[in-house]
Amino acid sequence: MLKEKLQKFFKLDRRWIFLLLAIVLFAPIIKPIGLPNKTISRDVQNAYSYMDTLAPGSFVLFSLDYDPSTRPELQPQAIAMIRHAFQKNLRVGVVTYIAGATGLIQQAFEKVPKEYNKVYGKDYVIFPYMANAVAVLTQMSSDFYGIYDKDQDGTDARTLPVMQGIKNYKNMALVVNITGTSMLDIWVAYVGDKYKVPVIGGVTAISQPGYGPYLQTGQLKGLIGGMKGAAEYESLIKQPGKGTSGIDSLNLAHLLVLALILTSNIILLIIKYL
Repeated sequence: MLKEKLQKFFKLDRRWIFLLLAIVLFAPIIKPIGLPNKTISRDVQNAYSYMDTLAPGSFVLFSLDYDPSTRPELQPQAIAMIRHAFQKNLRVGVVTYIAGATGLIQQAFEKVPKEYNKVYGKDYVIFPYMANAVAVLTQMSSDFYGIYDKDQDGTDARTLPVMQGIKNYKNMALVVNITGTSMLDIWVAYVGDKYKVPVIGGVTAISQPGYGPYLQTGQLKGLIGGMKGAAEYESLIKQPGKGTSGIDSLNLAHLLVLALILTSNIILLIIKYL
């Protein structure tokens, strides 16, 4: 009798399993659980530590160069680092050289500044999309306003309190480039190496291994890789977000699969010896 009941487990409609998996995947996305993250990679820790040591009022330039195709991995990274900058009362400037990033930037800054009562023009500023990144980065080395004379709203950038004292790279404490393209290489070569500006990068997981040499030589002060890197940074700033929820979903899905495999094998052993 018991044997027959146990055998019914293997005849379970697979749609119930798919439903259970869907619940496990989507529940953390709606509300991050924040499963314990005991391992923080050295590169993410270095990125956090460098940002954390900047003096309040320092100017950080964010170059957010990704589009909707890489949003799941890179938007959480950008939001986590922007939150950290606001926590430290740093001044934030935002540029992009990817047209598809403009909408994503707006989405991020519609929410995050409100969490810290930050004011546009005083605490942060967003500049319009520019093409030909190499030419723009080169021009900014001598005169930032030769390229970005106005912000995204057409306001004279020189008049904004957030830009006071900022003329070129010498007045910037850090550049953060979150990208799904080769922009990080351009920032390192044309700005970091040439003008000795500290650079931190954020890239997709598949691109992460290629930046090992930059980290070894100190050309990058830190690197965030993929959704896992975003979750690690969120853990460091104690602000769970999409990175944490994404990793929660993956971990719970893996645990569900392991539980089903273990249960199946235990039932098979019981049936065998009945």
